[in-house]
Amino acid sequence: MFPTGSVGIALGVLRSVVAVTVLVNSVRCWPTGFGLSVGAIAALAGLFLFLGLFTPYCAAASCFMELALLVIGHSSNRFQLVMSALTAAATAVLGPGAYSVDARLFGRRLIKIPPGRSSPKDS
Repeated sequence: MFPTGSVGIALGVLRSVVAVTVLVNSVRCWPTGFGLSVGAIAALAGLFLFLGLFTPYCAAASCFMELALLVIGHSSNRFQLVMSALTAAATAVLGPGAYSVDARLFGRRLIKIPPGRSSPKDS
C-alpha cells in the first residue's frame, strides 16, 4: 500500500528519521574494529531509506543494526538505541509511502480493458 497526502509525507519523514539515526548511531557507537564495514552498510541502508528504495528490507536491516549496537556497542544511551530500533521496525511494517522509489517501481497499476472485449460468460 502506498498512501498519498499527509500520510505519505509522514512516511517520508519517518524514513528520513530512521536513515539519519542509523547513520549517526553506527558512526558513534560501533566498536572500532567494525567501523568501516558497518559504516558502509549503514550508509547504503540510510541512502536507500531516504530515497524509499527497498524500504522494508533496509528498515529491517537498520532495526537489526540498532539491536546489535544495543548488545555489543559501547553506548551509554541505551534508551535511544531501543527507540531507534522500534522506529526502524515500524518503518519496515508501514512501508515507504507514495513519495518513494518503491511506489514508482511497485505501485498501483491501472489496467485498461479495451471496449471491444467481452467476458467469457457473454459468449
